[in-house]
Amino acid sequence: MPELIVDLEGAKKFLREKQAKTAIVQIPEGLKTKTTQIIDQLKGTCENVFVKMDPCFGACDLPLNDMKALNADAVIHIGHGVIHSHKNIIYIPCHYDLGEKEIEKNVSGLLKELEKRKINSVALVSNVQYSNALPGIKEKLFRHGIKSFIGKGTSRIATQGQVLGCNYSVVEEVQPAVQASVYFGDGYFHPMGLVFSTKKPVIVVNPLHGTVEEISEKNRDRFMRKRFAAIAKASQAKKFGIIVTVKSGQRQKEKALKLKEAIERHGKQAYLLEMDLVVESYMTGIGVDCLVNTACNRIVLDDSDNWKTLIINPTECLIAIGEKTWEEWVPDEFPH
Repeated sequence: MPELIVDLEGAKKFLREKQAKTAIVQIPEGLKTKTTQIIDQLKGTCENVFVKMDPCFGACDLPLNDMKALNADAVIHIGHGVIHSHKNIIYIPCHYDLGEKEIEKNVSGLLKELEKRKINSVALVSNVQYSNALPGIKEKLFRHGIKSFIGKGTSRIATQGQVLGCNYSVVEEVQPAVQASVYFGDGYFHPMGLVFSTKKPVIVVNPLHGTVEEISEKNRDRFMRKRFAAIAKASQAKKFGIIVTVKSGQRQKEKALKLKEAIERHGKQAYLLEMDLVVESYMTGIGVDCLVNTACNRIVLDDSDNWKTLIINPTECLIAIGEKTWEEWVPDEFPH
């Protein structure tokens, strides 16, 4: 299985230049097994190194409050690309060390799937851990007569071809030229976002398991039925709770205030609910009929079935109260 490479040389240099006495290291869940190794590697460059053990939901979830609380001089954010620049934060992306043979094997499986579906033009996308492999895949596909495009995306995108849970602009910009999207990476979090964002096939190439599968056909219709059922139920609600997170890259106060105005304009009640971590158990007993989430849109898209209270996204709320039509449904993204 390919090894996940974390290069901390840039972080060491950053800490020395800052003459940092206290630093916070923020890591994704998958790297917690390397916690002590990371601290050991940073010894000698900083007097006190704290590793933040709370869940990290990406580069939109920076520990800015922790910096103030611990009087930290720097943050080392590992595992994600830059979304917001900050003079005291360095982003250390990590990537899988994929050998030539592994890439060839994955491309071979992809070519069979494309041939079966008579597809000869694709958008190539990945998360940041695999984005370094996309140019090589593009070259190999070209040799077999497949046109592939790697989009640049908007300002929230750190590397070409990268998708975020809230941003699929690298795919949107090349849609007219392609027949399908190919996601190169593990898991279904990001490719399911592609299913919601495009009406074309989504093919997942998983280099860790060596699998290739098309996922959009069996998931899109089922998902849309669930969302339209949620909107229909929300249209009967009288009391709405609007969730606003204080996470640095997910905070949408102005959108929440506009939603409150819209809801009240239709004779319904709206309440602003502020929190950091948006978790279903924190909402017990608040007494609203429907929650509207302005934090990460994937909270609703991926987890709404596990919420006891109906939860919808901002666009769905506007459809429910009659400000938008069913045809205007979108999964809700953050400003680019």
